[in-house]
Amino acid sequence: MDDVLDEMAPAPRVADEEPATVRVVVVAEPGLLRTVVAAVLAGAPGFDLAAECDPGDGVTEAVAAARPDLVLVDLDAVRDASGLTARLRTRSPECAVVVLTARRTARVLRRALGAGVRGVIAKDVAPEELIGQLRAIADGQRMIDPLTALAALDAAVNPLSERERQVAVAAARGLRSKEIAARLHLAPGTVRNHLSTLLRKTGGRNRWDAIQRAQDAGWI
Repeated sequence: MDDVLDEMAPAPRVADEEPATVRVVVVAEPGLLRTVVAAVLAGAPGFDLAAECDPGDGVTEAVAAARPDLVLVDLDAVRDASGLTARLRTRSPECAVVVLTARRTARVLRRALGAGVRGVIAKDVAPEELIGQLRAIADGQRMIDPLTALAALDAAVNPLSERERQVAVAAARGLRSKEIAARLHLAPGTVRNHLSTLLRKTGGRNRWDAIQRAQDAGWI
C-alpha cells in the first residue's frame, strides 16, 4: 500500500499567498446532489461555479470551454471514470479531477488513483469540509477521504490464497464451476471447495455477494 500512502502526501504550499479564485465544473446527474454542491460552490468565497454538466458525451468539450481549475465528478454516476479522466487530462491538462463517492472501498480508491484523480471526497462531508478540501487540492495537495484510505489499508493483507483468488477471478467473469475447473485444471470438487472458502472469508451471502465483497476489498 506504499503507493496509496505516497498519493496521500500533500505538496508544500507557499505561505502567505493570496488565495486565487478557484473555478469549478461539476459533473453529475441532475438532482439533489448536483443542486446542493452547486449551491455550496456558488456561495463559497474564492470559488466560481464555472459550469454544470451531465455525465456522458460532451463533458470534455464543456470542460474545455469553461477552463476550470477543478472538475468535480460524481464517481458513482460515471461508468468509465478512467476513460473520462484520461480524456479530461488530454483535453484540459491544466485542471485537476476530483471525485465524489458514497462507496468507501479499496476498489474505489484504486480506481480513482489509477485514473489519476487529485482527490477522493466522501459525499457525506459537511459543506465547509468540501470547500476546505477543494481549496487544498487547488493549492496543489492531494486529498483522500480518510475512511476510504483506511479501507484500502485494511485490504492490504489479502486472505485469499493464490488458487482461491484465481477461482474467484474466473467466477467473477461468469464462469460456472465446471468451466472454472477446466480452465484452471482443477477437479470440480476442488473449485466448489475454493468457492465455499471464498464465502467464508468474505462473509458473503452467496457466490455473487462474495465476489462483490472481494472486489470491493481489492482482493481480486
